Amino acid sequence: MPNSVTKPMRKAVVAVLSSTIALAGCVHELGSKDEESRWVELFDGHSLEGWTQVNGLAPYSVEGDAIRGTNIFDTPNSFLATNDAYSDFVLEFESRSIGDANSGVQFRTDLAPGTWSGVIGYQLDIDPTARRWTGGIYHEGAHVWRHSMARNPDCQAAYKYGAWNRYRIEAVGPVMATWVNDVACAHMVGDHHAAGVIALQIHDIGQEEKYRGSFTEWRKIRVLENPDPSDLWQHQRAGLIEGWLDDTVSEIERDYGWYPIDFADGAENIEMGPIGIEVVVDVQLDDTADGYLGYALSSEDSDCVGRYKIYNDDSAGEGIPKTEMMGSFPGEYAATNLSEPGRPKRAYGTERWNRIRIVATADRIQHWLNSVKVVEYRACDGVSDAESLKHIRLDLVAVHGEIKTRSAKIRSLKKYAQRRR
Repeated sequence: MPNSVTKPMRKAVVAVLSSTIALAGCVHELGSKDEESRWVELFDGHSLEGWTQVNGLAPYSVEGDAIRGTNIFDTPNSFLATNDAYSDFVLEFESRSIGDANSGVQFRTDLAPGTWSGVIGYQLDIDPTARRWTGGIYHEGAHVWRHSMARNPDCQAAYKYGAWNRYRIEAVGPVMATWVNDVACAHMVGDHHAAGVIALQIHDIGQEEKYRGSFTEWRKIRVLENPDPSDLWQHQRAGLIEGWLDDTVSEIERDYGWYPIDFADGAENIEMGPIGIEVVVDVQLDDTADGYLGYALSSEDSDCVGRYKIYNDDSAGEGIPKTEMMGSFPGEYAATNLSEPGRPKRAYGTERWNRIRIVATADRIQHWLNSVKVVEYRACDGVSDAESLKHIRLDLVAVHGEIKTRSAKIRSLKKYAQRRR
């Protein structure tokens, strides 16, 4: 195959998302009798009526005023699902985890009999481990983190180990947001699933003894369908937007400073404001893909130049240096998982999309790969301060094979900082 960079990229058209329009000057407090009557309790407090187990053998039972799911050996992920499906809603519940086993709550989820998970859809993750990604959105069945909490330390700190924690999910149109103990966590735009069941997850633990007998409990589970704009916590959502609309920058992403870029000729030269920039692009690699995304930050007196390696690690042979693998700075810094201690980096091979993220400021560069930070280094020593940064040049180069791109976008960190004040 000739060297190429193929780009099924079109100039992004802003999607006007009716669900993202700010309609209220302040958060509407629920509580009146009329408002309370609109909520539906999904758990009656004493039985599993209205719920069905759809995968796995982990047992679910009613203990006191809560539903309990218990981790056991040698069973795939287990789910207790509502019999009804939900589209636009607000979901609130309380949960606690005893032990370190991961769990979660599915929403807008479809049943997928015959697969390992048995379901496919969005999941609010409940993560009692040291990673602390509780409140993030994982795409169960697709095996992709849509919005991890690796860049949201406030949310990571909100979770209380071993205690009852309060959760809230808002899903209206393509916009989803989550909270843990009233702290904003995930904020996402995506259109993979418009409706589906709600399900309580007990995670597969294989034969790991440390997780056996761990359990997760849920109580006070209630849903408000088809919420009014005034029901939503629109002004309390997290400022870190994760957008998953193909080749489209949504209205709400633009509001937080994102705009599309197009590698039509393999390069982009962009004027940038002070503080720094953040670049996101999804790439898909063939078996022989080998290239890089080059970046050069320019100031009045110097340039800061780096490269983000793009490589299909699945095809790596013996003797390939770690600094030549996916996400690395070639010849300088090897990509390792800095966000999930003890775990390998998340690099996807042929026919899967990888999300590249570069965060660049006057003195520090970060490489991110599929929701985890893989490289961080001090750079731009010749740049006196962030205010002197003027431009960034991006060069997408395929040395061998084919690299497809989609959904490329960029934002100024200064505009984001101003938006969050």
